[in-house]
Amino acid sequence: MPKIDIENSRLGFAQIRVEVDGKEILLKSVSYGDAMERSQIEGNAQMSLGMSAGMYKADDGEIEVYADEFAELVEAFGEKFYTKPFDISVTFEPEGTTKLTKDEIIGCRWNKRGVSDQTGSDALTRTLGYTAAYVKFGGKNPLPNMPDGAK
Repeated sequence: MPKIDIENSRLGFAQIRVEVDGKEILLKSVSYGDAMERSQIEGNAQMSLGMSAGMYKADDGEIEVYADEFAELVEAFGEKFYTKPFDISVTFEPEGTTKLTKDEIIGCRWNKRGVSDQTGSDALTRTLGYTAAYVKFGGKNPLPNMPDGAK
């Protein structure tokens, strides 16, 4: 049976700070992830003989930013928008503490820009897609033996 915790609140989006290439920006949303793609080793039997070590792959991610912050990013990246590599840091700070948890999305490049404006009370946003080399959750590398050049 799960335990009810009425003393401590859970993390909310307002407690997340995001930094892209050294610049802290206001986001509406952020998505990221990774996976280990494994395959069954098949042989001359009626079942798999084992499993491969697998291939690590970071998921393509997306951020949604407000129009003003989008303009700042476009200005900062300039004509190298699709060619300049960058990192994204996502920092979580639980309410009432100074303990930070930091996820890092390393070796990113933008791969998509999108606009979908509409009338209403919400601020205008822009969607940016990116491809990443790897993700560090809580400051931990995804593999014990990272290639040369990994941060």
